[in-house]
Amino acid sequence: MNKYQLRQILNRIPMCAWIMNKRELFNKWRFYQKRKPYISELHELLDNTSIISSNCFAGRVMQDLKMEYNSPTLGLWMMPDDFAEFCGNLKHYLKADIKIVEHSKNELGEYKMTHPPKHPYPVGWIDGKLEVHFLHYHTPEDAISKWKRRAERVNYDNLLLIGSEQNGCTEKDVKAFDDIPYKRKLYFCSKPYPYKSTIYIKEFAKIGHAGDPYKQGHIYYKYLVNWLKSNR
Repeated sequence: MNKYQLRQILNRIPMCAWIMNKRELFNKWRFYQKRKPYISELHELLDNTSIISSNCFAGRVMQDLKMEYNSPTLGLWMMPDDFAEFCGNLKHYLKADIKIVEHSKNELGEYKMTHPPKHPYPVGWIDGKLEVHFLHYHTPEDAISKWKRRAERVNYDNLLLIGSEQNGCTEKDVKAFDDIPYKRKLYFCSKPYPYKSTIYIKEFAKIGHAGDPYKQGHIYYKYLVNWLKSNR
């Protein structure tokens, strides 16, 4: 039984459903309070910026800053190698077609598709090869329509590319991202890689990968504020 199946069972029990809802609301408030001290600075530093991220981090930032959703990479995640390719040819892939698929092209993606944390979600391939897991979407129609609408709003004159060392990310993936000919980019890492775009987050060193952008968003925000200030 996966987390989604267990959640479905518990939601059928009124008292359990009430407790889970209250707990989720409390956690949202608690995590927001941790991020709150950084929000005003981020708002100033990221004004009118389109954030292209490998996971839900772009959405986390835009929601906190009450920004227009001028990036399609919200509520989803991509494989590290696909993300590097995506960022390296951004204009092409943002205009390319997306086809919903029933299976992932690798074992990790297939596992996550079949073991969703909250609900089943659609997976699509961009231009027939780059895989996107629409984690926070319920239907293919919603995922694709919002992707296309937000892709049209991308501000190519004010971009920030953000990768995270997750989902089987290797040093090869980090280097591929670092090699992209774009200056305003960064990669959150749990290891001190010798690349210009990497940000070593010591708080993630023990777990060996970048942490949850929602539960540990305040950690990301702290490092992001410092990076943005030093790269004005």
